[in-house]
Amino acid sequence: MSFFTKESATFWRGLAKNNNKAWFDENRKTYEKHLKEPYNRLAEALVEQVREVEPEYEVSAKQAKYRINRDVRFSKDKTPYKTNLGITVGRTQKHDPSYPAYTVRIGVDGIAIGGGLYMPEPELRDKVRLYVGQHAEELAAAEAEGTFAKVYGQLQGEAHKRCPPDLKEFVDIEPRVCNKQWVFWAEAADKKLFTDPKLDQIILDYWEAARPAQNFLKAAVKY
Repeated sequence: MSFFTKESATFWRGLAKNNNKAWFDENRKTYEKHLKEPYNRLAEALVEQVREVEPEYEVSAKQAKYRINRDVRFSKDKTPYKTNLGITVGRTQKHDPSYPAYTVRIGVDGIAIGGGLYMPEPELRDKVRLYVGQHAEELAAAEAEGTFAKVYGQLQGEAHKRCPPDLKEFVDIEPRVCNKQWVFWAEAADKKLFTDPKLDQIILDYWEAARPAQNFLKAAVKY
């Protein structure tokens, strides 16, 4: 079954050029049929298929989705609507800082796929840092497994400029002990992907490539 269609792409491009409420209201029926409905189906497919392999991911499709309306309260850009759609499969909620997640951003210009452990609370962050330092060889092995390195390179993330003193012994071996987060990200700029009938499987294949690193992070949060 196809998800997004040529009509979906036409709506997206129209919205990008006419990002205002009047245009959106005029084309609301097109949005409902050709963007919202396939978006809902895609979220349901991804959530269901992730859960089949990793049953701890209990988030619902509704919870995994994002609103098309932008939050413009603190932004200089006051355009009211997003021109891409996101789906995040967290363990029990979309933004669960206590467990690795999978995410995808979809637009007419391609898709971006990622995940990992994003901005954990300080206590968990420090526990993961210690695990990364003590299991640096296992992290390297996870990143070398399968196609992870080819697809994502390595786990990345923002780091503190100064590493805590108790981690200095690990810094030379594995600098990512200073990270605040451990994430992976890849972009596929093929415009044909947006209307590919196998879009769900394409995304799942990317997430499958990330599974060795995700398993490392799962072990770290359970440490």
